[in-house]
Parts: sequence; C-alpha cells; structure tokens
Amino acid sequence: MVGNDVGEDMIATEKLGMQVFLLTDDLINKTDRKVSDFPNGNFDDLIKFLGWTEQL
Repeated sequence: MVGNDVGEDMIATEKLGMQVFLLTDDLINKTDRKVSDFPNGNFDDLIKFLGWTEQL
C-alpha cells in the first residue's frame, strides 16, 4: 500500500499485515505518529523502494 495519510493508509493496512510505503509529499499526519515508523520518502524514494531501475 502506498499512501500519504498516516492514519488512513499506514496504520490500517499495517494492521492487516500489508507492506506499506508513506509518501511524504503532501503528508497527512493527524495522529502525530512518527513518520520514521514506516518506510517513507518522496516519489523518487518510492521508485528505489520498489526496485525499479527506470523512472516512468
């Protein structure tokens, strides 16, 4: 799961055991959870996280 909302995207899917990546561009963090709790970064970081060798 890739998302930018800590509460709706990260916490819920993490509880289901899904792998997550938090996009920090336009971050929503109403719960004030530490961003470092999740793999995170911008779109370029996501591409590296996914192991893609070419940018789309």
